[in-house]
Amino acid sequence: MRIKKFISLLILLSLVINVFSQEFIDVKKIKQSTKDYSEFGASYFGKGIVYCSNTRDNIIISRHSEEIKSFYNVYYAPITDTAKKVNSDFLSTIINTIYNDGPITTNGKILVFSRNYELQKSINKKEETKVGLYTCNLIDSVWSNPVAFPYNDVKYNFGHPSINNEGNALYFTSDKPGGYGKFDIYVSYFKNGNWAAPENLGTEINSSGVELSPFIFQDNRLYFSKNNFDSTYTYDICYSDFQNGNWTKPIRLSEPINSKFNDFSFICDNTTENGYFSSDRNGNDDIFKFYSTLPAFENCDTLIERNYCYHFVEGKTVDLDTMPVVYEWDFGDSTKEKSFEVDHCFPGPGAYNVSLNMIDTLTGDIYKMIASYLLSVEDAVGPYIICTDNIKVGVVAEFDAGQTILPDKKIDQFIWNFSDNKKFVGQKISRTFEKPGIYQINLGVTFDKDETGKVQKQCVVKEIVVE
Repeated sequence: MRIKKFISLLILLSLVINVFSQEFIDVKKIKQSTKDYSEFGASYFGKGIVYCSNTRDNIIISRHSEEIKSFYNVYYAPITDTAKKVNSDFLSTIINTIYNDGPITTNGKILVFSRNYELQKSINKKEETKVGLYTCNLIDSVWSNPVAFPYNDVKYNFGHPSINNEGNALYFTSDKPGGYGKFDIYVSYFKNGNWAAPENLGTEINSSGVELSPFIFQDNRLYFSKNNFDSTYTYDICYSDFQNGNWTKPIRLSEPINSKFNDFSFICDNTTENGYFSSDRNGNDDIFKFYSTLPAFENCDTLIERNYCYHFVEGKTVDLDTMPVVYEWDFGDSTKEKSFEVDHCFPGPGAYNVSLNMIDTLTGDIYKMIASYLLSVEDAVGPYIICTDNIKVGVVAEFDAGQTILPDKKIDQFIWNFSDNKKFVGQKISRTFEKPGIYQINLGVTFDKDETGKVQKQCVVKEIVVE
């Protein structure tokens, strides 16, 4: 049996924000990536990742492809050294065979993976062995034996699966007839206890080239790789959003995620700021992790708008019915108002000498001072956002943190994080919004290090409406 064409073509052949502001993203090859072998297709599994590798575990029993490399098996690796160990024995007992296995996708209850078809009698012996999809279910904490995807066809490839969180939508790549290019991305929905016939995602996603390694994110964004962004025909990672029943035009991720080499098999966590992808930028296929270089801000206070308005009323009263006098408040900011009870807004923070006087209506002089006190109007300490509450789609909006007050602190950075995953750095920034909705703004501020050498930080959140 020869190595499946799907992997040899899309991986060994030289294969294979925007969502976040990638100038704040760094990448690093994970330690499981080897010098002499290939690793690709990371997928989240428990507190770690599973991935494909053709490393030779046992030189005596390893089978080899015509490229003199071992076939691919699936391996587990914890995300951190302190991560709780996950039982991955099922990989050797259920998933891995003597031929190619993986990549894997799972939502924790359903597991889908690709592997070489076992039956090759109907295929011309000169052809490369194809791959199909297989599913397992978690039953009483045990993964069931694999069941073939009902639309597998030994004449064609079905691989690179990605299942959504609900487990009712399965995305994958196939070269089956009826597509727009060499490999297209399809989706199959789980309905009435069965997987429905695969649907091509259409021309916004698929092209005359190759589209592969889909990753469905929160059901409305699809990451994938394609090889016809430019004349180099290398694979680049891009994404498309599902809006109003249609997929938007794919947007290519910039460096350092993409490079002039083949970049593919992208996954990310819910923040979109951390994740993994595969690339042959160092020769063999390797897995890289990416992460934000900006500090994270959590449990932010809701911004309280600054208000310099007060309600004034004095408890000491005098019967004025028989006297030619009126009450007059002097607010100490060059404004006065004749009334016993009044609302007044000061122009800003400061110390104001406020007094309530009885004014002789005949002479205009002060007849008697009822009360007098020094009022200190102060701004709340902390980050502060200045912006309009209602913004138009496509119109440049400005956001200013210039009124942030952190006494005796040396501010290092102002970091803006919007709920559409756009990030900016600076005291004053500007941006446009592509679609209407309610957006949350997170303003984080970093400043002096504490006694342990850790940079201190504070943050606030505010909502705006884009129309």
